[in-house]
Amino acid sequence: MRYLIQAYRRLLTHPQYGIWVFFGSLLYLISPIDISPDIIPFVGQIDDVALIMLMASAATQWLSQQFLKEETAESQPSDEGASETVDVKAVEVD
Repeated sequence: MRYLIQAYRRLLTHPQYGIWVFFGSLLYLISPIDISPDIIPFVGQIDDVALIMLMASAATQWLSQQFLKEETAESQPSDEGASETVDVKAVEVD
């Protein structure tokens, strides 16, 4: 089971397939066809809740990575207008 969860997370974070897996998961959630039918109390909602939790954790991980990328890009100085460092000897004036 752990392998399936890790594989699903890897697919969600994959740059090419992640969005398709996310929308496929949403389609599965609203679809009447389920692994465990929703008619059975509690058991029917377990797969839906597990999928929602996995999707939420993957989405927050993706958003935090995007936020960190933007933050590091803004904090790095640009090369435009960059000048060389000049050493100056200070002299005290009376």
